[in-house]
Order: sequence, then structure tokens, then C-alpha cells
Amino acid sequence: MTLVVVAIVMAFNIKVFAQAKYFTGYVIMLNGDTLKGEIKKNPKRDFDNFAKAAYRKKDGGEIKTFNPTKIKEYCIESTIFVSHNVDGDQVFLKRLSKGSVNLYESQVEVLQMNDVIVKSDYYMENQSGELVKIKSGKFKKQVVEAMSDNLEIVKAVEEKKYEYENIVELFNAYNNSASN
Repeated sequence: MTLVVVAIVMAFNIKVFAQAKYFTGYVIMLNGDTLKGEIKKNPKRDFDNFAKAAYRKKDGGEIKTFNPTKIKEYCIESTIFVSHNVDGDQVFLKRLSKGSVNLYESQVEVLQMNDVIVKSDYYMENQSGELVKIKSGKFKKQVVEAMSDNLEIVKAVEEKKYEYENIVELFNAYNNSASN
């Protein structure tokens, strides 16, 4: 019986460790120094990357874990997480679109009917660095105001070609047109 329990525990532990892998990336320290190496990612639990960055210089190297108060940003497989202050807390936000108006996603765990679920919120950052939470009920008003310099984009939002559900597509279209 004991042998069966040990075998099950070992199998479970191997499966848990096999899920998280290291991918090419970097960490930018508060002083601006860049550490190139590998960042840990669990493809089955994206939320982990919003809480911390586990970095190592190379395969088998020492693992250093950074929270959002210790670094400016980190990158894993071209996905960038930036440290930002949101409602008084320093958190990692995933950059979804970069340009005149940056778009970020935050993830938080919330308790809903006795289940812990992960909820996404979206934030936009203008050139002055102001971070504004995008609310689904005020989506149209907020983005039209932020993107008022592009009449084509404003018209598309008003005609509901872009809605909250395809927010990344909207910001990419706006930022691509602003860079041309």
C-alpha cells in the first residue's frame, strides 16, 4: 500500500514539474541593467506570470524570482510584462499593444460562488504615462476620447466594428496608423 502511495505522489510531482518550462527572455532591473537568460512559464497557468518572474541565466542555473517591486519589466518569448502601480499596488501588466496608446492586461484571482477564477482587466496608457482602466460599459467613450485624433478609428468604433471583445485588434489598428 505504501509503495502505491509513493508511486502516485512521485507521478503527480513529475507531472507538476513537467508543466512549467523555461523560455528565452530577459529581465530589466530598476537601474536599467538587462539580464538575458530564461524565464519560467507554465502554459496551463498564465496567471503566474502576472505575479512574479522566475529567471535563470542558463539551463540548470540558479533561479532568481522577482516581484513587480524589484524590476521594471521582463520578457518571455516576445511577451512583455511591465511593472505598474495599479490602485496603490505594484503589479505586472502584460503589454498587448505598444504605440501612441499602450494597451495592457492585468489578471486577478477572484472568488466567485466558492470557485477561484482568473479575471482579466484592461488598461490603456497614453503618452503622458497615465494608466486608465477600460470599463466594458464605458469602452466606446474611453477609446473614442483617447483616439480622437484618428477619425477613421473613431468612426469604426462608433459603427461597432471594434468592441470590447476585440480590444487588442482596435489598439493595434490605432497604433499602426499612428506610426505611419
